[in-house]
Amino acid sequence: MAKAIAHTNVRKVPGYDLITGKALKELPKKAITFLTVLFNSMLRLSYYPLLWKFAQIIMFPKPGKPVNDISSYRPISLLPLPSKIFEKLQLQRLRHDVDLSTLLPNYQFGFRAGHSPIHQTHRIVHEIAKSLEEKHLCTVVFLYVAQAFDSLAYRLVV
Repeated sequence: MAKAIAHTNVRKVPGYDLITGKALKELPKKAITFLTVLFNSMLRLSYYPLLWKFAQIIMFPKPGKPVNDISSYRPISLLPLPSKIFEKLQLQRLRHDVDLSTLLPNYQFGFRAGHSPIHQTHRIVHEIAKSLEEKHLCTVVFLYVAQAFDSLAYRLVV
């Protein structure tokens, strides 16, 4: 727990609770022990605080876009830092206890460390070239979804 707090970026913008990374780093040892007990209790009771599920959403302008156009902004969700620390600790536990590479197929590249879009592009090009060399049929489907997360429900939260 103390290590996770120590690695918290003090420049991160806090969520609605206004708890900053700097404030967390200055917590006394007794408060860190309390947080550890709280996090372990959350695991034991399968409980996640409802307020940690809410984010403050701010609209951030895209560079070089007209400021009077709504599509020139992208939403940024600011979550409470304690919830981020809890989730980071859970991910560390999962990675330690479970071999995630066996659960996810090799062609799953989204949201995985060490799997960039460039790697995925190389993989696809390799598969196409291999099919051509072996004179096999190669079918590829590309799907581009513009503004996939722009929905009415999302705009209402803003």
